[in-house]
Amino acid sequence: MSQLLTRELMTQPVITVGPMSPLREVINLMETHRVRHVAVVEPDTERLLGLISHRDVLRSQEGSLSGSPSEEQVHMNRWIEARWVMTKEVRTVYPETPALEAALMLRSQGYGCAPVVEHGRLVGILTEADFVDYAIRILSDPGV
Repeated sequence: MSQLLTRELMTQPVITVGPMSPLREVINLMETHRVRHVAVVEPDTERLLGLISHRDVLRSQEGSLSGSPSEEQVHMNRWIEARWVMTKEVRTVYPETPALEAALMLRSQGYGCAPVVEHGRLVGILTEADFVDYAIRILSDPGV
């Protein structure tokens, strides 16, 4: 059996925003596409600048104890920019990274995803859901 590579599992295209995109846009994208991670990229080059996770969004809403943002917070989300909420130090993988290596990194670091970069550009994202989908395909195949 050949070694499974990240490019065979990663999700493409990645949901992205620019660094000055409002947090409200990030939240809308997460809700619309049912994702927990949005990449922040330079608009012209697609160079990865950071990542906003669902957890980052929740952290930015800490003033809201009820679980849903107040009207004031919803208004503030129009002015808060992605660059102020994103995690800047993000571990990445390459398309040719062995999937096992990527999985071990995600698990050991407690990450939900790893952006996939090639020549400095964001080309995909590898998430826990990608591994679950792969497991479902393998377990559903009676020939395995």
